[in-house]
Amino acid sequence: MIKTRLLAAALALCVLLAGLALAETDTEGMVAKVTTPKGALNLRAKPSSAGAVKGEIPNGSCLLVLEEGPEWCLCQWQGETGYCSAAYLTILREADAGMLAYRALRQGDRREDVLRLKARLQELGYIRAGSTLTEAYNDILAERITLFQRQMGVTEDGVASQELQSYLFSDQAPRCSQTLPPVRSQVKRADQGQRREICGCCMGEGCECCGFTGWIYY
Repeated sequence: MIKTRLLAAALALCVLLAGLALAETDTEGMVAKVTTPKGALNLRAKPSSAGAVKGEIPNGSCLLVLEEGPEWCLCQWQGETGYCSAAYLTILREADAGMLAYRALRQGDRREDVLRLKARLQELGYIRAGSTLTEAYNDILAERITLFQRQMGVTEDGVASQELQSYLFSDQAPRCSQTLPPVRSQVKRADQGQRREICGCCMGEGCECCGFTGWIYY
């Protein structure tokens, strides 16, 4: 009798685990883009403007829509699941969900993602070979992203969106066919109380991280 109960319990557990695995593999969704007039879109705990805010999604970001509704959509953003107003979401029905592996990057960011972005641009010729690469999203990187956007024929804003990165890291990304901006060789004056030190990356030779001046100003 005890063996029978144990066998039944084991069978029930197997069925439960199989059901959970099936639910995970069957989970589907659509990619949507946040299109607010300005500012971030709230990810809420329930489908109501009174729902607690679980996160703020920057305008222009892409997320996964698990359930589409007329007023509220069940969404997933950076591991969090909640509800977003359907009025501020544009469904990208043909988009590849693989783009959600990337985070939108813009001037001022400093992270490992930026370093990988620079390395890929350098591989495709948008950054000169031999240039020292850092984790800083500086004005030079924004300039090179703009070159890539120009070659793609899309809006030139210098922002590495999720869609742009998905394409940039694909086999279809084009090599740079444009003339790169000239190397900046001018040296700023260290006056008006401004201090400077020699760039530790290039030791004064000039590279991406010091704006090709050889000096870091602070």
